[in-house]
Amino acid sequence: MVNQRSPAGSVELVFSFHDERCFFVALSERADCGLVAEGAVHREDGNMLEFFTVHGARPEMVLHIADDLPSVRDARVVSEHPNTTLMEFIVTDSCVTATLADTGAMVREATAKSGHARIVADVSPNGDVRRVVNRFFDRYDDAQLLSKRTLGRTIPALSNRAQNAHLTAELTDKQLRAVEIATREGYLMWPRESTATECAAKMNVSQPTFSQHLWTGLGKLLTAMFEPDEDTEANVLNDIP
Repeated sequence: MVNQRSPAGSVELVFSFHDERCFFVALSERADCGLVAEGAVHREDGNMLEFFTVHGARPEMVLHIADDLPSVRDARVVSEHPNTTLMEFIVTDSCVTATLADTGAMVREATAKSGHARIVADVSPNGDVRRVVNRFFDRYDDAQLLSKRTLGRTIPALSNRAQNAHLTAELTDKQLRAVEIATREGYLMWPRESTATECAAKMNVSQPTFSQHLWTGLGKLLTAMFEPDEDTEANVLNDIP
C-alpha cells in the first residue's frame, strides 16, 4: 500500500474475496472482527511492516491468533482506544500488494470483516485493467469484481499523509520509512513511547542509520513546510498599492 494520489483518468477497481492466505483476512475471520489497513512500510530485510486498526476484538485475542499465522513474524499493540486498537504486524507476504505489484495497480484501501475482504485498487491511466483483474482472479479463486469506474479527479490514498504529498517529495524511501515508523511508534511523542533502537529494529537497520534517516527526513519535511512560497509572496506583493 502506497501513500500517493491517483491521477485523473485512473481506473478504480473494487474487489471482494475470502482467502486466509492473507493474514488480515484470517485474523478478521478467526477473531470475528474488522481490520482496516492504515499504512505499510517496506523493511530492509524484505518483509513488510503493516499497520491495521482492529475493530471489535480484544488485542490479546488478535495477538494470540497472529502467533499461529505462518506469514506473521511479529505483532504488537501500538495504541488502544475505547473501541479500536491500532496494531502493527511484521509479515513475510504482503498479500494483495504483492499480487498487484507488477500490474501497474496501487492498493488504496484494504479492509476485512469476519473473513470477507474488500480491496480498492487504482490502475494508472497507462495501466492494463484487464491484466490487473486477471491477476487478481488468478490469485483468489472466489474473488469478485464489485465495481469499476474511471476517476475524474484526484482521490486521496490510504493514508491522510497523501494529502500532503508535496511535503515528502524530497525524502528518500528510507527517510520516509524512518519518519513513519518514528511517528507510529511514538518516538516523536513526549515522553517518548519507544527508543531509537526499537524503531531501528522495525526497519531492520542499526540505530545510527535509523537516526540519520529520521533526522534528515524530518529536516526536509520542516524545510518544505516553512520555506517561502515564491508564487504566494509575488501575489502578496502585487496586492500592495
